[in-house]
Amino acid sequence: MTAKHTAPRQATLFDWALLALIVAFGGSAFVMIRSALETMPPVVITVGRLWLGAIVVYAIMRHAGRRLPPLFVRAGGRLRLRRSWAWMTIIGIVGVTLPFFIFPWAQQYVDSGLAGVYMAFMPIWTIALAFFFAGESLTGRKLIGFGLGFIGVLVLMGPEVLSGAVGADIRAQGALLLATFCYAASVVLTRRAPPIRPRVFAAGMMLVAAITATPALLFVSLEADQWSLAGIASVVGLGIFPTGVNGVLIIMLIRRAGAGFMALTNYFTPIWAVAMGALVYHERIEAGAFVALAIILVGVAVSQHRHRAEQIGQTNS
Repeated sequence: MTAKHTAPRQATLFDWALLALIVAFGGSAFVMIRSALETMPPVVITVGRLWLGAIVVYAIMRHAGRRLPPLFVRAGGRLRLRRSWAWMTIIGIVGVTLPFFIFPWAQQYVDSGLAGVYMAFMPIWTIALAFFFAGESLTGRKLIGFGLGFIGVLVLMGPEVLSGAVGADIRAQGALLLATFCYAASVVLTRRAPPIRPRVFAAGMMLVAAITATPALLFVSLEADQWSLAGIASVVGLGIFPTGVNGVLIIMLIRRAGAGFMALTNYFTPIWAVAMGALVYHERIEAGAFVALAIILVGVAVSQHRHRAEQIGQTNS
């Protein structure tokens, strides 16, 4: 399955606004997950947020007057899976179902801070895959900028997190790397996918993710009588914003500004998560968080800077 694609253009103010919304919704997910985990099993949270997200995205799609395409198409007298559904199925499983289960499993054996460090690998995977498979440039400035962003995340998490990696479960750390690779691969696949309207794409992808995740409920004890109202409200919030609305925004941003630009959210999200933790749970913000933010901002500025001659060339093309 191949699709014609062009190199992404320079990010606009609207693209930066989309990026900010994605970070705000994504960073808030950590607080809601923490609340839900107090009384609900991780599998229930994952499946619940996926179905709610699918419902939200489907409603957004229908409100815009769009419909999901037919599942099959007849070719040569035989039915086959429609090309758009093939793409949405692959991306839904690779980019949503797999990492949504891998992260909760891995976090049983490693600290959440170490999991946050591994999330910072996602932009590195993304720019490499986007260079080889999506026609996006891989300049020295971009490498330096993304490297600074990674260092910023390390500063944010602190030296104790890095020292903890030595004794942490190697299988869990390998699983976290696999999950971040899945995220990156899905971003690049979305960039390469044939033209599908973002709302339709997000609805189909999320529906596939919800359906493929549901059988996992057969292997856990639900214990619904233990669920708190706050936990249920958190799952609803997860389904609406980080899963549902973000599903549409992410695809819009990838199609507009490219996979590499969208991957920057993984450097800003930990900062927002720390801020939300301080606001909701009154966690103390260390001085290192502000140093980390400064490093990340410098990295982003370097990675997104383009020489004027290049910008003029793009304008005239």
